[in-house]
Amino acid sequence: MSRMFDLLKPTLQPYMDQTTPYEVADYIIIGAPMDITASYRGGTDKAPDSIRSESTFLESFSPRTSMDLNDISICDLGDIRGGETYEEWIRAIETTLSQVVENGKTPILIGGEHSITHGAIRALKPDLVVSFDAHMDLRDDLFNERLCHATFMRRAVEEHDFKLIIIGCRALSREEIEYVNTHSDRISYVSAREIYLKGVEPAVDAIKKIWEESTSVYISVDMDVLDTVHAPAVGNPSPEGLTITHILDIANEVTDKKLQGFDVNEVSPSYDTGLTSIQAAYLLLELMYSRERAV
Repeated sequence: MSRMFDLLKPTLQPYMDQTTPYEVADYIIIGAPMDITASYRGGTDKAPDSIRSESTFLESFSPRTSMDLNDISICDLGDIRGGETYEEWIRAIETTLSQVVENGKTPILIGGEHSITHGAIRALKPDLVVSFDAHMDLRDDLFNERLCHATFMRRAVEEHDFKLIIIGCRALSREEIEYVNTHSDRISYVSAREIYLKGVEPAVDAIKKIWEESTSVYISVDMDVLDTVHAPAVGNPSPEGLTITHILDIANEVTDKKLQGFDVNEVSPSYDTGLTSIQAAYLLLELMYSRERAV
C-alpha cells in the first residue's frame, strides 16, 4: 500500500467532508487531474478540487434511493501525482486503482480528461465498460496523436478483451461509426436522440443484456454527455445532450454488485460558476448510493 500512497497528494477539502480511514472505508475517492491532451478547452486538472468543493453544499439524503451518508463509508485519498506524459499518467492511475481493488474496495476516479478511464480499465480489467459520453473516443488518431482523449477508448479496446456500450453519443466521426460496425460483436451504442425519442428503456435494455453476461463492470461518465444547458463547463461541449435524470434512471435500473468502479471526467471549471461541478458531485453521490443499495 505504501507504493500507492507514494503516488498521491492529500486534499485539504475531501469529498462531502468525509474522513473515514482508508482501512475501513468501502468507497475510495481519488482525484486524477490529468490534463495533457485537450483539443479544445483545457483546465480539467482543476476539476477534482472544484467538484469536492461543490460537494460540501449538497444535501446528503437521496429521495431516489432513500439512502444517506451514514449508509456508505467514503475515504478521499487526494490526487494522483501523475507525470509528464500520457503513459506516465495512465500507469500511475493503474497502479493506484489496482491496489484499491486488491484491498477489496471500490475506486471512484474524479478527472481530469477522459483518458483517465484508460488507466482504470487497465487496473480493473472489466468485462463491460458503460461509457456515458457525447463522443465515442474511438478515433485512431486526432491531430496525429494516437494517445489522447479522443482515441483512448480505441487503444483500450485493442489492449483488453471487454465489451463497450456508449450511451448518449451524438458528436461522432464517420471513422468511428465504421469502426463500431466492424467490431459490433464488442461495441454498441445508444444515441442521445434515441433516448429523447424513446425514453431510457432502449439504453436500459441494451445495457442489461450485456451486463447479465458480464462478471465485472466499469462505468465512466464524461460530463459532456449532458446537454450544454446542464453542463456548460466541459472540454468539448455538444448540443442535444442528456440530463442527470436520464443518466441516473439508467444507472439505477442496471447497477448491481458487478459494478467494480466508476469515474466522472471532463469538467473544465473555469467555464461556468460551479454548475457543472455540482452536477458531477451529485452524480458521484447518487452512483455510490445506487451501487450500495444493490450490494
